[in-house]
Amino acid sequence: MLPYNQIICNAWSLRKKYINHTITNVYRLINSYGDALPEVTIDVYNKNILVQYFKSYDKHIKEGIYHSLKETLVPETITEKIRLKGKDIETLSISGTDIPKDFVVLENGIKFDTSFCEGGGTGLFLDQRDNRKKVQALAKDKEVLNCFCYTSSFSIYASLGGAVRTTNVDLSKKAIDWSKRNFLLNQLDVNNHEFIAGDVWDWTKRFGKKGRTFDMIIIDPPSFSTSKTAVFTVEKDFPRLIGQGLNLLRKDGILVFSTNIAKMNFSKFFQVLPTVKCFTQKQYKLIGVSSQGLDFPVDGIHFTEPYLKFVMLTC
Repeated sequence: MLPYNQIICNAWSLRKKYINHTITNVYRLINSYGDALPEVTIDVYNKNILVQYFKSYDKHIKEGIYHSLKETLVPETITEKIRLKGKDIETLSISGTDIPKDFVVLENGIKFDTSFCEGGGTGLFLDQRDNRKKVQALAKDKEVLNCFCYTSSFSIYASLGGAVRTTNVDLSKKAIDWSKRNFLLNQLDVNNHEFIAGDVWDWTKRFGKKGRTFDMIIIDPPSFSTSKTAVFTVEKDFPRLIGQGLNLLRKDGILVFSTNIAKMNFSKFFQVLPTVKCFTQKQYKLIGVSSQGLDFPVDGIHFTEPYLKFVMLTC
């Protein structure tokens, strides 16, 4: 393995060249094997750095990583999360004062409220940055439904791209409240948008019964979730989810589906995709396929292809 300062300098060199730091101060600096630091991710949130370990590392190795980060990026804080399989996530402050909470970062000139105190999530999935930009470019004059919206980052981009209205659905009321904060941060009137704390499966059925349709539908579900009425897994249920979405999609509208489940690769995804026809009578066309941004490289050995699948359909 290369010395830690060399690993971090190499990673910073790539991000420095290709990320516009005048409008984006949040990105991934180290992506595990893709940046020669196995089972470690390092994310930069302006002056705050989040280091996550997915296997045990000795103290002296961690100290070498933190020393290199301080030399290269001069952060105000470094926070560590230990995420070992079968154990609760541990969050520790390494340097600085308290663990950063409710602070604002900038992505493509757009503001987002973030926190390192929320277990596995920070409020913003960094690997979707380029895909959010695609949604923004296509959203003008559209009515948008955002399923599993989390903190509504896709909806913020869509609204700033000229969407006339967004409807945001998530099972978590906390996520819905967080969504509203993000709208307000970007001077977007929450009264012009709809926020629903509820089960996506239930609400897509309700929309269908009411005859509500949308110009753009975004479906970015968790890999696994449980509601009062159903247990959902992406591998098993994504065709039904896409089918229900297509049933609510207006002619020439766009349906976005995304999943980050690594064990379902692109090949497997596209083998199963045709079963969507079991859940809708609409014919669809595939109009776009992409993955994560350049700050999420894979090494081609431990991971042979990108894990994020982002597809766009129309009907």
